[in-house]
Amino acid sequence: MRINLPLFIAFVALASIALSGCALITTRSTQKVVIRTTPEGAVVKINGKEVGLSPIKVRLSREDLYRIDIEKAGFGPAFVLIAPSSEAYSRRFFRWGLDGELGVTKVLVPAEVNIELKAPTADEGMQNEYLRFVGQVNQADAMLRSGELDAATHRFLVGQIVAFYQQ
Repeated sequence: MRINLPLFIAFVALASIALSGCALITTRSTQKVVIRTTPEGAVVKINGKEVGLSPIKVRLSREDLYRIDIEKAGFGPAFVLIAPSSEAYSRRFFRWGLDGELGVTKVLVPAEVNIELKAPTADEGMQNEYLRFVGQVNQADAMLRSGELDAATHRFLVGQIVAFYQQ
């Protein structure tokens, strides 16, 4: 029995590609990421663009870094970073082909985000108010140093800021 050499070579080539674990065959250049929150129904923004309400599944490019912002009325804001990682691919025994160029060597980490939203505490609210107060006084001080305000106007302005925050 004679073996058809071109057919045999084609079969061996196809078998080696199929059995090699080539990431191009088993994965895509995008990845599904799941974002869940407790409670549900929070606004989800990816890199500043609103994409929907939680829970949500989105497809993201494996090549980019993403900032996921979560907002819901009555709760403090939250965010998480999702970054590409090639650690799993670098541990593989066989690595070859166009995988790197096509972006399939990376995996987004984490692929599943679970965020528990928390109501802002009174301390956080007071801290933010204190920071606004300090910022306004520092701005008045900078205007005094630069000559934009004279000493009397600066005293009056700082007095007004203090009076506003004492209410």
